[in-house]
Amino acid sequence: MDEDAPKLKVRLVGRDGRRRYDPASRDRLVAACLEPGVSVSRLAREQGVNANLVRKWIKKALEQRPSQSVAAFVPVQIAPA
Repeated sequence: MDEDAPKLKVRLVGRDGRRRYDPASRDRLVAACLEPGVSVSRLAREQGVNANLVRKWIKKALEQRPSQSVAAFVPVQIAPA
């Protein structure tokens, strides 16, 4: 995320102090973290969020993606010699 990107929005702070973040801004942060060469901890620090929380969001986002599985075996036809 660049300097012009909006900060992560807090939607709600509960009585226990836990914050609920806006899903759209959370998704933008996750997308920025998935860019090649980006430091997750640096982005988390810039947004004022714990890096472990951002990693949980990334893991959850990757699990929800449709799998792009590649065949483990390639079919081979052997021709008679």
